Amino acid sequence: MVWFARASESTVMDSARSQILWFLPLLGAVGVLLSSYRKKRAHGLPFPPGPGFWHAAKDLVTMDSSTPWLLFVEWHKQYGPLVYVDVGQPMLIIDSESIARELLEKRASKYSSRPESPTFELYGWGFTTALLPYNDKWRQHRRFYQRGFRPDVAMQWRPFQLQKARTLLLNLLNSPEDHVEHFATFTASTIMAITYGYTTAPHDDPLLNIVNRAIAIFVKSTTTLKLVIFSAFTFLESLPTWLPGLGFYRDASVSRKLSRKMLDAPFEFVKKSMGDGTAQVSLVSEFLAQNDEGTGPLASEETIKEVAASGLSAGIETTSSYVMVFLLAMATHPSIQEQAQAEIDCVIGTGRLPDFDDRPSLPYVEAVLRETLRWQLASPFGAPHTTTEDDVYDGVLIPKNTIVTANIWAITHDESKYPDPRTFNPSRFLTPEGKLNDDDMHIVFGFGRRICPGRHVAEASLWVAIVSILAAFNVRKAKDEKGNDIEITPAMTPGQVVCVLAVPCHFPPSF
Repeated sequence: MVWFARASESTVMDSARSQILWFLPLLGAVGVLLSSYRKKRAHGLPFPPGPGFWHAAKDLVTMDSSTPWLLFVEWHKQYGPLVYVDVGQPMLIIDSESIARELLEKRASKYSSRPESPTFELYGWGFTTALLPYNDKWRQHRRFYQRGFRPDVAMQWRPFQLQKARTLLLNLLNSPEDHVEHFATFTASTIMAITYGYTTAPHDDPLLNIVNRAIAIFVKSTTTLKLVIFSAFTFLESLPTWLPGLGFYRDASVSRKLSRKMLDAPFEFVKKSMGDGTAQVSLVSEFLAQNDEGTGPLASEETIKEVAASGLSAGIETTSSYVMVFLLAMATHPSIQEQAQAEIDCVIGTGRLPDFDDRPSLPYVEAVLRETLRWQLASPFGAPHTTTEDDVYDGVLIPKNTIVTANIWAITHDESKYPDPRTFNPSRFLTPEGKLNDDDMHIVFGFGRRICPGRHVAEASLWVAIVSILAAFNVRKAKDEKGNDIEITPAMTPGQVVCVLAVPCHFPPSF
């Protein structure tokens, strides 16, 4: 069995913890007053169970910064599937799939907004579709995604995905030691082609450099722990940036400039290409063409920029993370890799590479994909929801403006549904007859109206990468100078998107 160590965060958060601890006496008094006030509003209905102010505050500022979702797992063991916390900002944490679907899907009209976060605005990322509140701007963004990413339309992007997968195989053959860079290039170049019709250079691409720098500084400055703490202790966002522990806010001006470039530069490339007649089919070129049809613009150019950049940034981080999870799983589970390769050889043979038409005939490969999504989540919490009005569930009050988070890690590691959940086992998605069961793992893409609109494209990109690598290569542990296997100690980066760090391995061809 393989499990994960995680790269530690910098001492920045240790300093932030000390700031919070210094303020705890004042927060305690405020918390008692807030709790008293909110209880009076409850009209006799209790809040869901959860830790009291002091207990929650202490746990939040002393938890393991690399695995904050595990703190919530401990709370759930003590308080049940709904945990309510209020240290200045009401928060509700759900670790039950059925309750998450009841609240976030069946009651979506109350649970589909997002919490306000000055941090995202400060860093120049307030435009991002996934972070927008449930309003007309979000609905406009969503309509664009429906035009470009719904299942029937998403099929038109398959040639791009297949082409980029073939390029990935060639790169792995020519320079396997650079596999981390090749996987990142595959993900980014696929999304750039779909979104902007842009072909990235093999190395040091100027537009891709802008995108990667913008994403890197934002992810570094908005780790999961920071988001949890700054959501709970909202007063921190009002403190001066010169205080110890808050220096990461000083990166905000750089982030704003980079995010602006990410919005503008690829978009201007498309406009120029359309002007000189060289534009490739892409989301942005189609949106701009529809704007020019004379029936009135679908949206402003700024909105199109925002939609495109939102999809680009979200897709690059998550898909890259899952490709690395797959690589780790194959390097540490050779028998599973061999079983998937045997299925490919049986169905397709060795005379050609798989394509999307083969997907329905490869259930075990599909199960490998699903287990990759489940085993190590790219986003253990997903994006938080916010209630827009009071709600009552099972006799407890969930107040308006409560931040509601589904602990997706806990749901996908529920031992009652996924026995031995920390073991990589694709067979859990197959029936005794070898057919796929109904658990498609779309839960990792979110819930209700805020489910990831690009999930069909993202899943297809991941599938074609997985099946192509399995067909062409054997993923093996790297060797030391004596020819012995180098044992893998997996490590993960902290952040909104959790990524596997470099895995020492090599890729002997299987042909």
